This record gives sequence, structure tokens and C-alpha cells, in this order.
Amino acid sequence: MIRRARTGFLEAFLITAVLTVLGLRVYLAAAHYPQLGGNGLHIAHVLWGGLAMAIAIGILLALLTWRAHWVAAAVGGAGLGLFIDELGKFLTSDNNYFFKPAPALIYVVFVLFFLAARGLRQFQPLSPRENLVNALELAEELALGRLTRGTRARALALLAASDASQPLVPVLRREFEAAPVLAQPSRLDTSVLRLRMTYARLAVHAWFRRLVAAGFVLQLVGVLAAVVYSLSLAAAGKGWTVWVILAAAAGAAQATIFGVVQLWRSRRRAYRAFEVAVLLDLFLVQPFTLLDSGFAGLTHVFIDLILLASLRYAAHEER
Repeated sequence: MIRRARTGFLEAFLITAVLTVLGLRVYLAAAHYPQLGGNGLHIAHVLWGGLAMAIAIGILLALLTWRAHWVAAAVGGAGLGLFIDELGKFLTSDNNYFFKPAPALIYVVFVLFFLAARGLRQFQPLSPRENLVNALELAEELALGRLTRGTRARALALLAASDASQPLVPVLRREFEAAPVLAQPSRLDTSVLRLRMTYARLAVHAWFRRLVAAGFVLQLVGVLAAVVYSLSLAAAGKGWTVWVILAAAAGAAQATIFGVVQLWRSRRRAYRAFEVAVLLDLFLVQPFTLLDSGFAGLTHVFIDLILLASLRYAAHEER
């Protein structure tokens, strides 16, 4: 099994699936749950989800370019979202789309997908052989005449981590070093460069650290609000789930406090601590909260996901 160095495809797949579920629920509620069909027929959107996933598989089997892979990730993610949204219908004998535990179960499915993707990527570093294969994949940009500075830098880094005794390694290195790059960088490369420069300018200011600290203190307040909610459930006899939520909230509080202290010593360690706090909330607090609040409780999940994405980017820039 050869793993990809490029990880954005899996993330795009999952993000599209999540956004599809949320967008679909909002649309159906606003449109008062219309049905596609008539005369006793109802074309459930689980069928459209299967069709979208089949199209994504077809794109991956028929086309080679990384742009096609991005399209397949988005189409397949939308298909998964359409499919998993009807989970309640297939778990209940009366085909109940509004089955109350469905939001929490859908959430757990996405968490498991995320953990599987993260484990596949981080279980161990790419081997020299995998680095060489990934460099070969980037060589398609050479053949198409679309080589950018960023792609060349990634390819050379992969070749540097490959087995130098392989005959292909020096050949590919010479080709990437000698090949002309696009004179005009792509809009994506330009946007990434501007974002990196903006972060570098902001991160050196003291007020930036204060702003980050204030944001995560507010996030901690949200977690503590979930604890208060859990205590109210304890009074109603909700059992062991309350103790799981309390333990996760305590861990998140400790990680947040540690992160605030570390902001003035090491931003990288602070971001890592904040990430632990957010992940504890996402994995151990929110699933049980959604059991009672349903899709209305996803507002806090949205905030956590935005914080997590921001932390990942900031930690990458610190490295």
C-alpha cells in the first residue's frame, strides 16, 4: 500500500460531506420537507448520494490528474453526506427520518472517518519508496507544462527523503531543477503566499497573543457551559455519560490554561495544547450533547472545527 503525501483530498471529502448534511437539513427545514416524486413515489436523497459516490469512483478510475481527484473528493463527499443524512430511516422500523439519536450517530461516523484518515497519515512517516512514488505523481505537472515553484519545492523535498540509490531519484531531481516554472503563479499559490505573509506579520505582536488567549478562554467558557448542562442531566438521572463529559471538560480546561500560559513562551506548544482542548470537546463532549440537542447543537461543533483548522494552519506556519 502506497500512501499519498498530499492529504487534502481526504479532508476535502470529509468537509464536503459535513457541509452537505448541514446544508441539506437547513434546506429541507426551510422548504418544509418537500418530496421528489408523486403518485406514491418518493425518490429519497440516499439514492442521489449513491449516484454521486458512483460518479466520484468513475472519475478516479478514468482520469489521472490531481484536479480530477479534487473534483472526485468533492462529489464523493457530497454523495456521502446525502447518503448518511438518511441514517435514521435505516435504523428504525418505521423509517423515521427524525430519529432523535441520528445527529449524534452521524457525528460519530464522521469522527471515525476523521480518526481513520489521521491514523493512515500519521501512523508512521512516509517510507523512501512512498516518497519516490509521490514525487513521480508530481512529475505529471512536468509533462503538462504546469510546474509551479510550490510543486517543484514539494517534489524536491520528496526526492530528498527518497532512497538515493534508486536510479530514478537523480533523474527526477535534474528534471525538476531544470524545468521552467510558470512565470505567473496560480491564484491559489498567490493566495497562500499572502496568507502566510499576513500570519508572519501578525504573530509577532503582543496583541495577537492576547487575542488568541481571549478566543480560547471563550471556547473554555463554552465547554464549561456544557458541563453545567451535563450536571442538570445528572439530576435527571442520565448516568455514566455525564461523567465522561465532566472528565473531558476538565481535561479541556487544563489544556486551555496550559496553552494560555505557553503563548508567551512557545506558540507552537500553546497551539498543541489548544488543539488537545478542542479535540477533547469534539470527541467526548459534543457526541453526548447532540443526543439531547439534535442538530441545533452543531453550532458549537462549527466553532470547534474553525478553531481546529486555524490551529493546524498556525502550527504549520510555526514549524
